[in-house]
Amino acid sequence: MLPFLLATLLLAAAPAAALADECGSRATARTAAEFGEAVSRLAPAVVTLRVLRPPRADDEVPGLYAMSGLPLPGGADGREPALERSFSSGFVIGADGWIVSTAHAVYRAQQAFVELADGRQLPARVVGSDLRNDVALLKVQVSGLPVADIAADVQLCAGDALAALGSPFGFERTVTSGVVSAPLRQLPGVHAAPLIQTDVALNPGSSGGPLFDTQGRVVGMSSMIYSDTGIYVGVSFAVPIARVLKVAAALRQGRYPQREMGIVTQPLTAPLAEAFGLADSHGVLVANVRAGSAAALSGLRPGDVVLGAGGAAVDDEAALEDAVAAAPGGVVRLQVWRGRSRHVVAVRTMAGSEPSGGPPQREAEGPERRLGLGIASAAATQQMPAGVYVERAAGSGLLAGLEPGDRITAVNGTDVTTPDAFDAALDAARDRDVVALLVWRNRAPLYIAVRRIAR
Repeated sequence: MLPFLLATLLLAAAPAAALADECGSRATARTAAEFGEAVSRLAPAVVTLRVLRPPRADDEVPGLYAMSGLPLPGGADGREPALERSFSSGFVIGADGWIVSTAHAVYRAQQAFVELADGRQLPARVVGSDLRNDVALLKVQVSGLPVADIAADVQLCAGDALAALGSPFGFERTVTSGVVSAPLRQLPGVHAAPLIQTDVALNPGSSGGPLFDTQGRVVGMSSMIYSDTGIYVGVSFAVPIARVLKVAAALRQGRYPQREMGIVTQPLTAPLAEAFGLADSHGVLVANVRAGSAAALSGLRPGDVVLGAGGAAVDDEAALEDAVAAAPGGVVRLQVWRGRSRHVVAVRTMAGSEPSGGPPQREAEGPERRLGLGIASAAATQQMPAGVYVERAAGSGLLAGLEPGDRITAVNGTDVTTPDAFDAALDAARDRDVVALLVWRNRAPLYIAVRRIAR
């Protein structure tokens, strides 16, 4: 999961009056409830996502910093680049292998793998991702998967009981529960669409998992937390499931990243609407216009309030983004409030420059040597306790959780004390997809199952 700092960020909630009227008239329970049956129905559709990628700098995604990665140094001989292993969550939306997760989970992914509820681990192709909405679409080559029960039309109300399924800190299929804190919350400059705010605990690895109601229906996808430490402190956010499905459908058709105008917007609050001479707060306020952008060339200015686009009303940044993406010929006609009067500004949009997935994913390159592990020479470790020492980890070894400094003492029950013995044991198990390594780490033994992957 990717937490973020919002110490000075303006948070805007959805119009309260309409929500209060509708929610107040509902007869549904809005208290903590038993989620056991709901979890049992949904769990088969939840997956764990593991990604290998270059380590990320904290400032690579504006306003966000990485939490899910495990950065590891490269080998001294330079044969393998430094990589990190990260984990997150996802869920199945198509029985023929379509899975959704968060975009930050697959950012710059070189290889991605999905572990299904039945234990199968499959290579996954990142079909596309949209960082502004934090949605990614993945595909695995399998059919007959259990599909999550989606509730795209459910009206959420403050106090509604919800739960999340995910893999915080790698603890797979962990359930946390809470309530809706605010049905829709806009995070200006951080996320395109309004998010569901809850007090459901999320931690690194939770993102991409389903947020669901007491009936097991998915209403959102866990995305991020509000924190200045990177650890959950009581406020979390999820992408509404209707938005997830809309972006996923566009990604499947190759329509993201979408076109852009080059503006920064924020919600129009009632006091701001009054200050700009508007009767209500329907619209999106332009806070900044990037120099040389399509918006700047078209004459759009900071302080303009976008009321509509292409003939449709615009109430939030997501609606504006959708109108820009759907504009025929890349030209969108905006209805703008400026100087206490209405204007029409035609903007010829530009192709989006936001990264959608990083470098191409690696293709198979033949058999993997030594499970992707760099092993110290026998001469370098002759004065140390017997075993084979890991100098660097990549490939299937990294994916399984091997770390530099690990001491391997057995392969599938065969003792190994030298690199040659390690190679011989692996060769004897060459027909096995999974090998069990007995590893000593921090003076304690543990077995690690390593599933071979193609390089």
